[in-house]
Amino acid sequence: MITQPKYVSLTSGHAEGMDELVAFDNALATAGIADLNLIKVSSIVPQGARLVPLREFPIGSLVPTVYTRIESDTPGETIAAAVALGLSPDGRGVIMEYATRGPATEAEAVARARVEAAFAARGIPLHECHVVSAEHTVQKHGCAVAAAILWGDELEERLEEWETEAWTPDVRFSVRVRERIFSQRSPYQHIEIVDTFAFGRMLWLDDTVQTSEGDQWAYHEMLVHVPMFTHPNPRRVLIIGGGDGGALHTVLHHPIEEVTMVEIDRDVIRACREYLPSVSAGAFDDPRVRLVYKDAFTFLDEDHDPFDVMILDIPDPIGPAMRLFTPEFYRKVYANLRSPGVVATQSGSPWLQPDVVIRAVNAMRAHFSQVRVYLGHVPTYPAGLWSFAMAARGYRTEVPSEEELAERFQRLALKTRYYTPEIHRAAFVLPPFIQELLD
Repeated sequence: MITQPKYVSLTSGHAEGMDELVAFDNALATAGIADLNLIKVSSIVPQGARLVPLREFPIGSLVPTVYTRIESDTPGETIAAAVALGLSPDGRGVIMEYATRGPATEAEAVARARVEAAFAARGIPLHECHVVSAEHTVQKHGCAVAAAILWGDELEERLEEWETEAWTPDVRFSVRVRERIFSQRSPYQHIEIVDTFAFGRMLWLDDTVQTSEGDQWAYHEMLVHVPMFTHPNPRRVLIIGGGDGGALHTVLHHPIEEVTMVEIDRDVIRACREYLPSVSAGAFDDPRVRLVYKDAFTFLDEDHDPFDVMILDIPDPIGPAMRLFTPEFYRKVYANLRSPGVVATQSGSPWLQPDVVIRAVNAMRAHFSQVRVYLGHVPTYPAGLWSFAMAARGYRTEVPSEEELAERFQRLALKTRYYTPEIHRAAFVLPPFIQELLD
């Protein structure tokens, strides 16, 4: 039993059932709390408690909960439930709930108004208000439920398996593991896929984070869309690395004719297709895709038509991957680029890996007259702030105008979560400490 909650998690759900009770149980299931023993409490949140995403708790846990529910057996009727959490500037909290035979907007408005009234009655300012709701159109027996789960260390301490990456000898990154999904030692590396509470499923290679369901789009959209929109008309694309398929999936949003993906470790692709399919989203089965299981140096030495855009989704320069950050490698890259052609690579953390940034840029500069660095943010990568380096053959890598980017972006009807034409241009504005690295 939790006596002093430290965290609040908001959730909601709706469902049908054979009768009202079963509909309620099914609605709890969609909200992710069906296997908990909910202890209904009133509306006060301890000062300093934090709003966090809902976690998975041991089955049968006794959990204080503020919730509201509504059931109906009138076909076609709309029902809704909402819970609102208000917080003051000094961290005091009040939760209010409301359920209605009407739309979710009505339930949300009343719950929010009740929070405002509670704060006014206590004479404390309302700093922020968070609302969650569920709306359901009844078929036979329907239910909508909304809840605020209050929990603390009693539950948190039971979830104690962690996966850790050493970013530097003095800095580490850890995530709490929900379940270990896959582990294999391939001829090249140790492959792990784990399900985590904060970022969903994650791919780790040799104890290093490669990608996660929770933030992969932030990395892949910046790695891919920036060079693809920099090139005037990309048709043939080469991806080196990227066995999770995220870069491949992102490239396929563009009207290309063919994309070749060169990955040395077929076991990474096999594991990600089976255990991390949301990242590639079926991209490996696209008829425009040609998979090549080969060392990048060997492939680039072979005779084939040049490429318009090359995406280097490569690991950090450790061990054999050091070769991918050398002038020798970029000599081969240059030789395989069409004119005009664009190449982009990930180039590490400016905060914790400045040597990687410098190594990547200097290797490019050995063969390209102009190298541009741009920035993104990837929470699971060292220090979050991430750099990319881009160069071109046959023309200067000037940042396209916002109008041109917007027109091409709209023409493709892209649905992105990080990249926008405005962010494309802003990404090339570098803080002085990064510009100093490059000068």
